[in-house]
Amino acid sequence: MDTFDPELLPANPRILLIKLRSIGDVIYNTAVYGPLKKRWPRAHLTVVVEPPAYDIVKDHPAVDEVLCFKKGSPLEQLRFYCRLFADRYDAAIDMHEGPRGSGMCFLSRARFRIGNKRAKRSFLYNVRLTFDDLQPKYPIDYQVALIRKMGVEFGEVAPAVHISEAGVKRGGDILSQNGIAPGDPFCVIHPGVRKIYDQWQFDKFAALADYFHSRYGLKIVLACGPGQEDQARAVLGLVRDAPCAFIQTGLQELAAITRRARFVLCHNGGYMHLAAAMGTPTVALFGTANPAVWGPWGQGHAVLYKSLYCSPCDSRTRRKECDSGDAECKRLIAPEDVVKEVEAVLARG
Repeated sequence: MDTFDPELLPANPRILLIKLRSIGDVIYNTAVYGPLKKRWPRAHLTVVVEPPAYDIVKDHPAVDEVLCFKKGSPLEQLRFYCRLFADRYDAAIDMHEGPRGSGMCFLSRARFRIGNKRAKRSFLYNVRLTFDDLQPKYPIDYQVALIRKMGVEFGEVAPAVHISEAGVKRGGDILSQNGIAPGDPFCVIHPGVRKIYDQWQFDKFAALADYFHSRYGLKIVLACGPGQEDQARAVLGLVRDAPCAFIQTGLQELAAITRRARFVLCHNGGYMHLAAAMGTPTVALFGTANPAVWGPWGQGHAVLYKSLYCSPCDSRTRRKECDSGDAECKRLIAPEDVVKEVEAVLARG
């Protein structure tokens, strides 16, 4: 099936949208919420995510309800699926496509279970859409393409992360508690990575923190994701002169802080996508992934990437030194390269 007739849904449909993870993918998924609600203004839109992504979607004005799927407890999972059964959705849209997402779509008992015809478990859908004709190129394109095939129109396509007023206040309070007053110029450095083979050297981050302070008078916010505290602290211990605030907080507060920053320096990852969604100029360090596909969304950002014979890499091409935290693709990125891109970003803004 190439398209779905939107007239098959009632004027006030109950729509279930499944996109469990990861942070960057859920951020891209926010681009479809507004257009869905515009097509069916009286719809009740429920979004399913896993707990780490909850803060990304909970305050979106087009979302009526957020269901959190927690992997750990069998009792929690039973409650979740009982809730899914009871809500009687008119349409369930699987935008996750993994076994859990397609299973949720099927078990929702929605009248229309909608998904990508090319998904491995597409047999669990009763509406299988193809969108090859739209020639999707970027991750966000694939998510938008599926919704377009439901008869939903899009204007400008862009992620839409909303921060609550309480989140903005908490972010401001965190900055004030760390010596950064309203109006103080600062940048965010996020040195954390999930995998050691994607790590840039800590001493380079620290040297740049000192440079940004001496050259631009910036204060430094050091941020990290869950489980990355040691990486951020390693950088903090190498900073000589720059006033640094090491901040660990939720995504709402981090988004509010990021929106106030002059620019962000980070690796490719979920935080990069959050920073770009906030409209903050982002300088991203790439190693394992292809920046032509996974680079920060929008204008005004910069990417540093040393393409080698093994780039972009996978488990077959990765070398021993990469797994020890000394990947050549990252080692070849010099602090001077970053300075050049930061200067260009600041000149544009």
